[in-house]
Amino acid sequence: MPGAPNRSIAVALLDWCEPQPPTAASIAGAGVLDWGHAHVKTVRESGGALVGHRPLELDGGLAGLIGGDDLDPMVGSTWGYLFIEDLAHARFGRHFPEEPLVALERPPVLDAR
Repeated sequence: MPGAPNRSIAVALLDWCEPQPPTAASIAGAGVLDWGHAHVKTVRESGGALVGHRPLELDGGLAGLIGGDDLDPMVGSTWGYLFIEDLAHARFGRHFPEEPLVALERPPVLDAR
């Protein structure tokens, strides 16, 4: 992401949806549906949490996951804070109420606050 290299992260929507938080084992083999660059605040703003880490090599490395190995800011798109949430809802549907706000009301298993 031009202008903010120390605040930019690569984010991806995995082909994975379960009621429990992900683990390194549970996401094994889950394909990347889409990916982009986003500000690190995306994690907080979308209600997510960093819950662990899975070495990329276990799934074919970066190239195997995203179909290329270049995370250059000019490759891939730049996503707003809630873009990944919109992609997830479009792919998997909504699993929590619309009111008061989707980003604030979540079932306990997805609540990272």
